[in-house]
Amino acid sequence: MLLVYWTLATHSLLHVNTFPLLALLGKMGTGKSQTLSIIANFAFRPARLSLRGMTGPAIRDKFAECNGGTAIVEEADNAWKDADMSFERLLSDRYQKASAEASHKVSSGDKNGGTITKAYFGATALHRRIPFNDAALDGRTVTVRLRPDHARQYREYRAEDSWSVEGRQLISQLTFEPPVVEQPKDVAARIFNTYKPVLSAAKLCGDYGFEEQMLAKLLQEMLELKEAQSTEPDGLVLRAIVESVFAGGYADFGNINFSVLSESIWRNHKFSLQPRQIGPIARDLGFETRTSHGVTVVVPTPATLLKACDECEYTDEAIEELRREMLGPNGAPRASET
Repeated sequence: MLLVYWTLATHSLLHVNTFPLLALLGKMGTGKSQTLSIIANFAFRPARLSLRGMTGPAIRDKFAECNGGTAIVEEADNAWKDADMSFERLLSDRYQKASAEASHKVSSGDKNGGTITKAYFGATALHRRIPFNDAALDGRTVTVRLRPDHARQYREYRAEDSWSVEGRQLISQLTFEPPVVEQPKDVAARIFNTYKPVLSAAKLCGDYGFEEQMLAKLLQEMLELKEAQSTEPDGLVLRAIVESVFAGGYADFGNINFSVLSESIWRNHKFSLQPRQIGPIARDLGFETRTSHGVTVVVPTPATLLKACDECEYTDEAIEELRREMLGPNGAPRASET
């Protein structure tokens, strides 16, 4: 039903400012291309394109052709080979009407030329086998995983079948304003905004049990969001501090050189943060920094470490054990820590 409601929700594109991508994730032979064909039959103003051999500007122009409509993208994995991630930026911008514009210069027969701005907001359905490089893009994507079932008999999709023709004619002129849906408890606004068009389509169809069925998926998306947030610079600095504090297998709250944190971040995440960049981040997390023996250090304490972990929603076994040591049975700080 998730695929059905996403496809139906594309008919609300004229009335929304954001619309999630749909990514079909699965191995070869799991029906991804067949599913895209069915989506193309029923989606709002569909336009098909294959990224094999297409340049970045050509992809941008194709997206502009289906501005306000639905892009059905074949061979999407081929676009991940571009070093500057221009394709992923196009997808991320296409999600939001305010950012889905691109300007480029064109020749006008004189030396000055001119500039053309093209809008390319809309829905995007694609299939892929490898993850996005940009974790933020995953947060704007409704992902459906397809798995092989070799014992099942599949029927080949044909656009000329009567049900395909009749269905396409039935909804060809359909547009609607999505009904209001309430944000589920314990689901972040970012996750809710991604799934809101799908939940609205389900409500429009009177499927009030769909939101309850989706709750487990939304909560899983919350966990993935927290994991993605932990790879932001502040999360990386916090992880490096935690690693240093517990490097000996127990909590040691000695001074930590900025250079040690920088080396840890690079070693574990291959992300470059210079020592001079680490100081402001550490202070924003609530840690004290000072100069000691000619070098700048972070001075963690149990209280500041736990507070930073709470703010970044980071936890592991060592942190939970530290929390239990610091807090009494009623959850209040022990007398020695107040």
